[in-house]
Amino acid sequence: MVAFYYFSFSGGLPLELKDSELAHLERLARVKIGRESRKRLKTQLAEIIEFVRKLQEIDTSGYTPQAYVGRFRPTLRDDTVGLCLSRDEVLAESPDSERGFFRVPPVIEKEDTTP
Repeated sequence: MVAFYYFSFSGGLPLELKDSELAHLERLARVKIGRESRKRLKTQLAEIIEFVRKLQEIDTSGYTPQAYVGRFRPTLRDDTVGLCLSRDEVLAESPDSERGFFRVPPVIEKEDTTP
C-alpha cells in the first residue's frame, strides 16, 4: 500500500492506475514490467483496489480488532538465551564486512513524492 499513500481510501482511489503510478510501483519494487504484463497488472491492481473499496463499506463498529481469526493462538516458546555464533563467525560468512559490521549496498534513495 505504500505506493498509494497519496490517495484517500474514502472513495478517492482510481478505478485504473495511471502509467505514472505504475512506473512509481516499478521503481519501488525495483522491477521492469513489459508492455503485455503492464496491461494485465493494471487490470489486476484495479480489481484489488475495487475489492478494498468494497471491504471499506463493511460496518465493523461492533467488533474488536483481532490479531488471529478463530480460536487459533500461536504457541510461543520461552524467550531464553541459547547457543549463538560469535561476531567473527557470523562476519566470516558475510560477503562483505568492515570494522566488525556487515557492509551492504545502499538501498534507500531519495523518494519522489509527486504522484
